[in-house]
Amino acid sequence: MTTTFYMVEMHYPASEDRAAFDGFYRKHISMLLSIPGFLSAQRYACDPTADAPFLAVYRLTGPEVLESENYTSRAGRTSVDPVFRAKMTNWDRNLVQGDIADMDLGEAGWMVLIDRLTDAAPPLSDDFTPLAIVGLDATIRERGVRIGQTGTPPNIAAAAGWRVRTFQPIHPPRHPG
Repeated sequence: MTTTFYMVEMHYPASEDRAAFDGFYRKHISMLLSIPGFLSAQRYACDPTADAPFLAVYRLTGPEVLESENYTSRAGRTSVDPVFRAKMTNWDRNLVQGDIADMDLGEAGWMVLIDRLTDAAPPLSDDFTPLAIVGLDATIRERGVRIGQTGTPPNIAAAAGWRVRTFQPIHPPRHPG
Protein backbone atom coordinates (compact mmCIF):
# COMPACT_ATOMS: atom_id res chain seq x y z
CA MET A 1 0.00 0.00 0.00
CA THR A 2 1.49 3.33 -1.07
CA THR A 3 0.36 6.40 0.84
CA THR A 4 0.91 10.06 -0.07
CA PHE A 5 2.04 12.59 2.54
CA TYR A 6 2.48 16.34 2.33
CA MET A 7 5.35 17.21 4.72
CA VAL A 8 5.96 20.83 5.72
CA GLU A 9 9.00 21.68 7.82
CA MET A 10 10.32 24.97 9.12
CA HIS A 11 11.96 26.94 11.84
CA TYR A 12 9.97 29.50 13.83
CA PRO A 13 11.76 31.50 16.51
CA ALA A 14 10.95 31.11 20.17
CA SER A 15 9.41 34.52 20.69
CA GLU A 16 6.58 36.36 22.34
CA ASP A 17 4.23 35.62 19.42
CA ARG A 18 4.78 31.87 19.43
CA ALA A 19 1.40 31.22 21.09
CA ALA A 20 -0.27 33.35 18.40
CA PHE A 21 1.56 31.40 15.68
CA ASP A 22 0.45 28.09 17.19
CA GLY A 23 -3.14 29.40 17.30
CA PHE A 24 -2.91 30.41 13.64
CA TYR A 25 -1.56 26.96 12.74
CA ARG A 26 -4.45 25.20 14.52
CA LYS A 27 -6.90 27.19 12.37
CA HIS A 28 -4.76 26.58 9.27
CA ILE A 29 -4.92 22.81 9.83
CA SER A 30 -8.71 23.03 10.20
CA MET A 31 -8.89 24.85 6.87
CA LEU A 32 -6.68 22.27 5.15
CA LEU A 33 -8.70 19.38 6.58
CA SER A 34 -11.79 20.92 4.97
CA ILE A 35 -10.24 20.40 1.52
CA PRO A 36 -11.34 17.13 -0.13
CA GLY A 37 -8.43 14.67 -0.16
CA PHE A 38 -6.84 15.75 3.15
CA LEU A 39 -7.24 12.72 5.46
CA SER A 40 -5.25 13.64 8.58
CA ALA A 41 -2.85 16.20 10.00
CA GLN A 42 -0.39 16.30 12.88
CA ARG A 43 2.38 18.67 13.97
CA TYR A 44 5.68 17.56 15.49
CA ALA A 45 8.77 19.16 17.02
CA CYS A 46 12.38 18.06 17.47
CA ASP A 47 15.55 19.53 18.98
CA PRO A 48 15.09 23.32 18.71
CA THR A 49 18.68 23.75 17.48
CA ALA A 50 17.85 21.82 14.27
CA ASP A 51 17.62 23.83 11.04
CA ALA A 52 13.92 22.93 10.76
CA PRO A 53 12.65 21.76 14.17
CA PHE A 54 8.94 21.87 13.27
CA LEU A 55 7.15 19.42 11.00
CA ALA A 56 3.55 19.10 9.87
CA VAL A 57 2.47 15.88 8.13
CA TYR A 58 -0.74 15.67 6.13
CA ARG A 59 -1.96 12.33 4.77
CA LEU A 60 -3.59 12.77 1.35
CA THR A 61 -5.66 10.62 -0.97
CA GLY A 62 -3.02 11.27 -3.66
CA PRO A 63 -0.68 13.89 -5.15
CA GLU A 64 -3.48 15.39 -7.26
CA VAL A 65 -5.00 16.95 -4.11
CA LEU A 66 -2.31 19.67 -4.15
CA GLU A 67 -3.19 20.52 -7.76
CA SER A 68 -6.94 20.79 -7.11
CA GLU A 69 -8.78 24.11 -7.31
CA ASN A 70 -9.88 23.59 -3.69
CA TYR A 71 -6.22 23.54 -2.60
CA THR A 72 -4.65 26.08 -4.96
CA SER A 73 -7.34 28.71 -4.29
CA ARG A 74 -7.08 28.48 -0.47
CA ALA A 75 -3.71 27.07 0.56
CA GLY A 76 0.01 27.09 -0.21
CA ARG A 77 2.72 29.47 0.95
CA THR A 78 0.58 32.58 0.51
CA SER A 79 -2.11 31.23 2.86
CA VAL A 80 0.18 31.84 5.84
CA ASP A 81 -0.39 35.17 7.58
CA PRO A 82 2.37 37.55 6.35
CA VAL A 83 3.28 38.47 9.95
CA PHE A 84 4.15 34.84 10.68
CA ARG A 85 5.51 34.06 7.20
CA ALA A 86 8.18 36.78 7.61
CA LYS A 87 9.60 34.92 10.64
CA MET A 88 9.55 31.41 9.16
CA THR A 89 12.90 30.13 7.90
CA ASN A 90 14.14 26.85 6.43
CA TRP A 91 10.58 26.36 5.16
CA ASP A 92 10.36 23.34 2.87
CA ARG A 93 7.39 21.42 1.50
CA ASN A 94 7.93 17.92 0.17
CA LEU A 95 5.35 15.58 -1.28
CA VAL A 96 6.34 12.00 -0.49
CA GLN A 97 4.98 8.50 -0.97
CA GLY A 98 5.77 5.32 0.91
CA ASP A 99 4.51 1.94 2.05
CA ILE A 100 3.24 3.16 5.41
CA ALA A 101 -0.42 3.57 6.38
CA ASP A 102 0.01 6.79 8.37
CA MET A 103 2.44 8.73 10.52
CA ASP A 104 -0.04 9.54 13.29
CA LEU A 105 1.53 9.45 16.74
CA GLY A 106 0.00 9.15 20.16
CA GLU A 107 1.19 11.32 23.02
CA ALA A 108 4.10 8.96 23.87
CA GLY A 109 5.05 8.35 20.23
CA TRP A 110 8.14 9.36 18.30
CA MET A 111 9.23 9.62 14.67
CA VAL A 112 12.78 9.52 13.34
CA LEU A 113 13.28 11.11 9.93
CA ILE A 114 16.47 10.53 8.02
CA ASP A 115 17.18 12.57 4.89
CA ARG A 116 19.69 11.81 2.16
CA LEU A 117 21.43 15.09 1.43
CA THR A 118 23.95 13.94 -1.18
CA ASP A 119 24.04 11.28 -3.86
CA ALA A 120 27.27 9.97 -2.31
CA ALA A 121 25.53 9.06 0.99
CA PRO A 122 25.35 5.34 1.82
CA PRO A 123 22.04 3.51 1.19
CA LEU A 124 19.06 3.94 3.50
CA SER A 125 19.13 1.49 6.40
CA ASP A 126 16.58 -1.36 6.35
CA ASP A 127 15.35 -0.06 9.73
CA PHE A 128 13.58 2.78 7.92
CA THR A 129 10.57 2.89 5.59
CA PRO A 130 11.66 4.70 2.41
CA LEU A 131 9.64 7.74 1.35
CA ALA A 132 10.05 8.70 -2.32
CA ILE A 133 10.06 12.43 -3.04
CA VAL A 134 7.35 12.98 -5.68
CA GLY A 135 6.75 16.72 -5.73
CA LEU A 136 6.74 20.29 -4.44
CA ASP A 137 10.08 21.72 -3.26
CA ALA A 138 11.90 18.36 -3.48
CA THR A 139 14.64 19.70 -1.20
CA ILE A 140 15.98 16.25 -0.33
CA ARG A 141 17.01 13.27 -2.44
CA GLU A 142 15.48 10.56 -0.27
CA ARG A 143 13.73 10.34 3.09
CA GLY A 144 13.25 7.46 5.50
CA VAL A 145 10.92 7.24 8.48
CA ARG A 146 10.83 5.07 11.58
CA ILE A 147 7.94 5.32 14.02
CA GLY A 148 7.33 4.12 17.55
CA GLN A 149 4.17 4.59 19.60
CA THR A 150 5.87 4.11 22.98
CA GLY A 151 9.27 3.87 24.55
CA THR A 152 12.45 5.75 23.97
CA PRO A 153 13.37 6.59 20.39
CA PRO A 154 16.60 5.05 19.13
CA ASN A 155 19.69 7.22 19.19
CA ILE A 156 20.72 7.17 15.53
CA ALA A 157 23.91 8.88 14.47
CA ALA A 158 23.84 10.49 11.05
CA ALA A 159 26.12 8.86 8.52
CA ALA A 160 27.97 11.15 6.12
CA GLY A 161 25.49 12.72 3.71
CA TRP A 162 22.44 12.08 5.92
CA ARG A 163 20.50 14.29 8.38
CA VAL A 164 18.67 12.63 11.31
CA ARG A 165 15.94 14.28 13.41
CA THR A 166 13.74 12.74 16.10
CA PHE A 167 10.28 14.30 16.36
CA GLN A 168 7.58 14.10 19.00
CA PRO A 169 3.95 15.16 18.54
CA ILE A 170 2.83 18.68 19.42
CA HIS A 171 -0.83 17.63 19.34
CA PRO A 172 -2.89 14.48 18.63
CA PRO A 173 -3.68 13.54 15.02
CA ARG A 174 -6.54 15.53 13.53
CA HIS A 175 -9.02 14.35 10.91
CA PRO A 176 -11.68 16.09 8.79
CA GLY A 177 -15.02 16.84 10.39
